[in-house]
Amino acid sequence: MKILHITSSSQGGAGIAALRLHEALCQNGVSSGFLSSNLTIDFNNEAIADSFFQYKKPTFLKKLPLKFQKHFPFTRFQKTVQRFNSINEKMEFEMATLPFSTYQLHKHPLVEEADIINLHWIGGMVDYSSFFAQCQKPIVWTLHDMNPFQGLFHYKNDELQNSKIVANFDLEMKQVKRRAIQSIKNGTIVSPSKWLLNVAIKSDVFTGFNQEYIPNAIDLKLFKKYDKKVLRKGSGIESDAFVVLFVSDLLKNYRKGFDLLREALLYLNNINITILTIGKGEVPRVGDLRIIPMGEIFSPIEMAECYSMADVFVLPSREDNLPNVILESFGCGTPIVGFAIGGITEHIIENVTGVLAEDMTAQSLGNAIEKFYQTKNNYKDLAIIKYAEENFSLKRQADSYISMYDKVLIKNKLE
Repeated sequence: MKILHITSSSQGGAGIAALRLHEALCQNGVSSGFLSSNLTIDFNNEAIADSFFQYKKPTFLKKLPLKFQKHFPFTRFQKTVQRFNSINEKMEFEMATLPFSTYQLHKHPLVEEADIINLHWIGGMVDYSSFFAQCQKPIVWTLHDMNPFQGLFHYKNDELQNSKIVANFDLEMKQVKRRAIQSIKNGTIVSPSKWLLNVAIKSDVFTGFNQEYIPNAIDLKLFKKYDKKVLRKGSGIESDAFVVLFVSDLLKNYRKGFDLLREALLYLNNINITILTIGKGEVPRVGDLRIIPMGEIFSPIEMAECYSMADVFVLPSREDNLPNVILESFGCGTPIVGFAIGGITEHIIENVTGVLAEDMTAQSLGNAIEKFYQTKNNYKDLAIIKYAEENFSLKRQADSYISMYDKVLIKNKLE
């Protein structure tokens, strides 16, 4: 059984989750490959140089039609890109992608060799119409956001916010995806959260697909608890400080809600708070509270040390699936405060793993943080680590995926 994971990049939340799944399968005896624009791993689990994604300078004969096409686009792909670019500046969104790509991915040697194709986050990587028409392999699609069954956008709030500007175009792209996806004969969707799985099913895009709920996983040998006192001393943080951790790839990302956390903390009085931030960008002041910006961190061990230094990880996302940071925080024994949205609500258990705010406001978030502070002795790091071991281990994830892959192959033989 050869499983090929396809994702646009090995970086970012989805890319990291996909790579962790690949590694989990390899550790459990599965021949797994990994294909992205910046990293290719063959079925022997060896990284290889992949000329498939390298830029090839066009010959003189090809340059002439390319120049002509630039000014007079005539392919559907070129017309769509031109149309999207014409309205792009009028919209506000975190992320939008088209269901088209210049890659003829169905011709990639690893795709041809694989028994099952496991898609992940594929914006700009997979050309929906040609790939699904040409690739006759069973398709497993691990969902990381809502984009596979939406039009342009990856998050619902972006779709709603821009609906007046781009409604017809967005609907057209959704129809392109739907038609392409419906050509898949043996398909399965997998979601790391029950919430996203239910939303995907209701979309009616994946009619006839099998459905699986399998949480993502982390390496619990890397994301583990480190000595809080030693780490705080090394970072100049008082041992009795109440340390609040915030993590986002980009600190100003509106969806991740640092503005809500900033306002929420201003409601708290008589608490010696230190804010620890991880992510790119400048950190605005929060009253007189002490802020320690850690910048971007790419090392799992350094991330684990930051989780271990914190008393609580605050995740004020306005919209999210099941972020990797939840799993990582639990692996380090650190509880979480957040909003009851997406997959977050499925794993925050009061007096065990964290506190959920009653509604999505800064004041409600502040109340939840204060509630955690008053009851913080109820939260035991060993109990949180045990929860992570029972729900997010690589072995558990691998076993679940292997069982699902077996069912996919049996179905393929019967058809």
